[in-house]
Amino acid sequence: MSRYRFSIDLGETFTDFVLIDEAGRLSIKKIPTTFHDSIRSLVDDVNQFVKVENQAPVEAVEAHMVGMSVQMPPESAIDCVRHLEQELRSEGWNCGIRLVATDGRLLSVEEAAADPEQIMNPRIGGVVTGQFFGRQIGRKNLILLRIGGSSALIAMLDEVSDEAPTEILVQAGRSLSIGGNSYVGIDSEGAITILTDHATPGPGPACFNRGGTRPTLTDVDLILGYLNRDFFLYGAIPLSMEAARRAIDEHIARPLALTVEEASMRVCRQMEKQIADVVRELAGNQPVDFSRYTMLAFGGAGPVHASDISLELGIKEFVVPVGAGVASALGYLLAVPDDANWKTPPIIYRAGYYNPKNREGDFHALKGYRSVYYETDLIPCGCPIYDRAGIRADDSLSGPAIIEGPETTVVIREKSFAQMDSFRNLRISLR
Repeated sequence: MSRYRFSIDLGETFTDFVLIDEAGRLSIKKIPTTFHDSIRSLVDDVNQFVKVENQAPVEAVEAHMVGMSVQMPPESAIDCVRHLEQELRSEGWNCGIRLVATDGRLLSVEEAAADPEQIMNPRIGGVVTGQFFGRQIGRKNLILLRIGGSSALIAMLDEVSDEAPTEILVQAGRSLSIGGNSYVGIDSEGAITILTDHATPGPGPACFNRGGTRPTLTDVDLILGYLNRDFFLYGAIPLSMEAARRAIDEHIARPLALTVEEASMRVCRQMEKQIADVVRELAGNQPVDFSRYTMLAFGGAGPVHASDISLELGIKEFVVPVGAGVASALGYLLAVPDDANWKTPPIIYRAGYYNPKNREGDFHALKGYRSVYYETDLIPCGCPIYDRAGIRADDSLSGPAIIEGPETTVVIREKSFAQMDSFRNLRISLR
């Protein structure tokens, strides 16, 4: 019987599942159920993913990691995880939950309860994932960019080695209160700003059309054409362009006498400059040749903005690894030490994801075209849209282009060059 390890990253808007077996076969899923819903609903989703979709017997799952990327009182988080563990045990799960601490330690629920603050928003998932994929692509100087729903992780790793201690990796990162759910608006001086508060899980961004009226970064990305209104989270959440336009027009565009597109572009550039400035701070605000670094882009929104952030810094290459949309959950598994029964696979691959429709004629991954705004002159580009699942190893394409997957979208600028490597990582060269 195959052995498995399973992890959950509990976020504000989505929950990420990752299941990996001893051969490196990777299954991932992002769902809209969160801790703000019932624990019973979350347990049902876990069982559907593990037992039904992957046909994995739960008694063969030997490690179960949980990371808390949520904004809630730590004591409440412990109560929720304790309830989750109890419900899973009643469903036949033998292994207890291990919570990921901010310093990378793996704690039982009761150990974490002694100091609940230590389990909130751990960075370890993102940096361990970055270390793993840096080794896989042969790069040791790395800038890690993960932008999720309510937070971002930025890290700078110099000459990172396989033996780098976990605590050193964690210290290399910085967390920011920036994500797809971040509200955007105008400050007291009339300047566009990324606000520190976020859309709540119920209504979410305005474009979710669930009652939210304030604009978020997700609304901005939709207006600029980066996101597919019909393919967000596997199409589970249709996005409303009209609701996004209303929110941006009311809160930013009209007060500043801008078009909705111009307001959206300014928000986008402000956010990207803010993140680039954090990278410069991590470098000690000293002159650095960032062309020596490769950016690894993770999270739902990281690959959307990696191209422009890289260009702002002078980075010449960014990579969107397999499973980029669930990087934290994957990193929790990679952080689990090997033992006599388990050795972390040197190569991981996403099971059943490559799905070419047609190997004859023109590039088969092309889905169509849509208007995308790349430049501040706000002249839209008729941009080709590609299905990541339809791109085979060694296929290449030129920008401008957008590559869509179920968990994240990759935005590629004009004069850039993208290639799928043999591990199914997208490698983008910038000019």
